[in-house]
Amino acid sequence: MKRFIRILSLIFFLLFLSKSFSVVIANTSKPTHTTKNILFLNSYHSGYKWSDDIYDGIRSVLNSGPDKIKLQVEYMDTQRGVDEQYLKLLLDTYKYKFRDKYFDLIISSDDAAFEFLIKHSNELFPETPVVFCGVNYFEQSTIDNHKQFTGVIEGFDISSTIDTAIKFHPYIQNVYYIVDDTTTGNSIMKEFSKSISGYSSNLDFVQLYGENLDEIINKVSFLSKNSIILYLIHFRDNQNNYYEYYEAISMIEQNSSVPIYGVWNFNLGHGIVGGKLTNGFYQGKTAAKIALRILAGEQPNNIPVLTEETTHYEFDFNQLVKHNIPLELLPQDSKIINKSSPFKKQILILHSYNKGLKWTDDLELGIKSKLAESNLNLEFTYEYMDSQRNSDPVYLHHLYELLIRKYKDKQFDLVITTDDVAFNFIKTHHNNVFKGIPSIFCGVNYFEECMLEEHDFLTGVVESYDLRGTLDMALEINPKIKNIIVINDTTITGQSNQKNLDIIIPEYSDRVSFKIWNNLTMAEIQEGVKSLNTEDIILLLSLNRDKSNNSFSYDESISLISENASVPIYGVWDFYLGKGLLGGVLTSGITHGETVGHMAIEILNGKYPSEIVVVTESPNIYMFDYFMLKKFSINIDKLPIGSTIINKPSTIFDYYQDNKKVLLSTASIFFSVMYNSFINIFEGFS
Repeated sequence: MKRFIRILSLIFFLLFLSKSFSVVIANTSKPTHTTKNILFLNSYHSGYKWSDDIYDGIRSVLNSGPDKIKLQVEYMDTQRGVDEQYLKLLLDTYKYKFRDKYFDLIISSDDAAFEFLIKHSNELFPETPVVFCGVNYFEQSTIDNHKQFTGVIEGFDISSTIDTAIKFHPYIQNVYYIVDDTTTGNSIMKEFSKSISGYSSNLDFVQLYGENLDEIINKVSFLSKNSIILYLIHFRDNQNNYYEYYEAISMIEQNSSVPIYGVWNFNLGHGIVGGKLTNGFYQGKTAAKIALRILAGEQPNNIPVLTEETTHYEFDFNQLVKHNIPLELLPQDSKIINKSSPFKKQILILHSYNKGLKWTDDLELGIKSKLAESNLNLEFTYEYMDSQRNSDPVYLHHLYELLIRKYKDKQFDLVITTDDVAFNFIKTHHNNVFKGIPSIFCGVNYFEECMLEEHDFLTGVVESYDLRGTLDMALEINPKIKNIIVINDTTITGQSNQKNLDIIIPEYSDRVSFKIWNNLTMAEIQEGVKSLNTEDIILLLSLNRDKSNNSFSYDESISLISENASVPIYGVWDFYLGKGLLGGVLTSGITHGETVGHMAIEILNGKYPSEIVVVTESPNIYMFDYFMLKKFSINIDKLPIGSTIINKPSTIFDYYQDNKKVLLSTASIFFSVMYNSFINIFEGFS
């Protein structure tokens, strides 16, 4: 009887394990949407340069990652006044706001957000990984009980800045430091206190204290020549007056006869000589790289907190000249702003479309991320022609007149135009408005070399989407196709699309027919795509304006068409992917912009546009949406080798890689139990 019970127990146990394991396998085969939701919790406010630099650094990395990233930004606004009651109200607000939200990861910037998450992350975002950056004073013990935390600390190198100042001014005896009583000020004072202990016998460190900024400025005016100032931070005085990042340092420098050194690069160009400075862009970039590692499966507690790659020697040439500091004394690989000119390099970016349009935003991000890698001190001016929503010739005529009047007497070092309308404007009016100023175009859909005849000032990047590659691939996947329905509009971009399509249509005359839908209302298009059959596919070029002059964003047009389409939709731009496009050989605005940024660096460093060859081929890649492949029963095996597939479900191998330790432990227990059970059964039979 006992032997029978043992055998029965073992059978039930094995059935239970096999059932559990089959559930695991079944779960791993379910499609998992690869759009990753990330919350960026910012301690400060939009428009504050340090925060904006971190945000730009984050976006420069996340937008180039393998997954589609949805980044939500939340500003805590703690720099302009905060108390415990405010933080309590903020917590209550977030409890309500994020009660039904799921985030794959959180990135926090600066101390207030970090401390807030240390206290409340388990309540607000249980088990969600957190990557912090911009933390001024960090101790490992702070996150010992928060295994989901890792990040990059602000990495001040105050000692190196002091050493550099001593090298420049060997006669100095006094270091006067300026710091406020904010959270950031208190944090950096902890770091500063550790740094100065080694100088106590050689230097006197004295705080320049005042109830308000005027009192500090008054003291600065009477400092002895054997002194320097170390400007740590001054956002708020003791009378609760607030200052932007450049205001206090600029006023102090105007009244100081001694050199001023700093710790943040956002003060560079506003009064400090320089130093070993921490940089918001690199903080954000480093944090985003860590985030991608976590999204790829690494555990946060296996990634050490980083400090490297966040501080660099940076100096202001104007301040070096003012205080007679020779360039030979600068540390190797120092970055110098204002070296070639006492002014920032001025760049005008003239956009054909509107801010918020993904293609335009991606172009700008790519341009600026590449320029950020240079040593150039730049200032950008942005102009949005908004021609996608306002294409009337009368509007464009008035706009041209307005731009001519607005910029005729403005001096720029470089003009960058995006897309066709801005390109046409610069070609026509360059000599009247921007004579002698080099220009770079990008996003031009239809290009011929003759367009640049007598335009030596101009070079650029052609928007070389691969229509032929997309069509060939679509016909290989769908060999029974007889009709290609081309959806396009009659905007300037649409007209350029049509010219490019007309060039290659004859190559397919013996295989398929092309039906051009470029003069329909959105309602007519929606009705038409419902009745298409298995011999049809759709090629979506652009539909930003329909026959009735209704305007649509890229997201709107693809969504409205896709939700009614009975056949697959192919395209040539990546901003449609994930919204209803099945796929194609797709081009990216960010990659396009990075190429422009590289050209811009060459021109700003002295090269003439005529010496730079127009780029007519851009790196387009095969990209597809798994959800659309599944919807139209297209086997992944039919796709070109090396294709990128978004929204692809996890496989059992992916599940094994993500849960290796748990599965090995379970297997070990399983085989141990089986072994013991068989031994017991065998002994029972014996």
